[in-house]
Amino acid sequence: MPICFYCQREFVPSKYRWRVQKVCTDAACRKQRQQSSLQAWRDRNPYYYKIKREDPAWRAASCQRARTWRNKNTGRIRAYREQHMDQYRTYMRLYMRRYRQGDEVVAEPPANPKGKSAHGKAV
Repeated sequence: MPICFYCQREFVPSKYRWRVQKVCTDAACRKQRQQSSLQAWRDRNPYYYKIKREDPAWRAASCQRARTWRNKNTGRIRAYREQHMDQYRTYMRLYMRRYRQGDEVVAEPPANPKGKSAHGKAV
C-alpha cells in the first residue's frame, strides 16, 4: 500500500489512478496537494495573467472578439436581459452610482439572490 506524501500514512489508492496517486483522500492532504500544484504552475508561468493585462495587442484582440460575439448574438443578449430585468436594473443602478462617484467600475453583475448562477445552474 502506498504512503501519503503529506501525512505519511498508508492509504488505499483509487482503482482508476492507482499508479500515480501519491496523496490520500484526507481533505487536508488534498488541499496541500492542490496548493502545491497551483504554486508549481505559477512558478512555471509567472507572467500568465500579467501579460494579458498589460499587453495592448491582447487587449485589442479580446475587445474585438467580444464585439464580434455581441454583434452576432444581439437577440441572445436582449432575451437574457428581458428574462433578468430586475437583476440587470440593480446592476446598472450600482454601476452608474460607482461611475458617478469616480470609482473604478467593475463589470461584474451582483450575485443572484435566488442561489443560481447567471446560466440558471444552482450555485
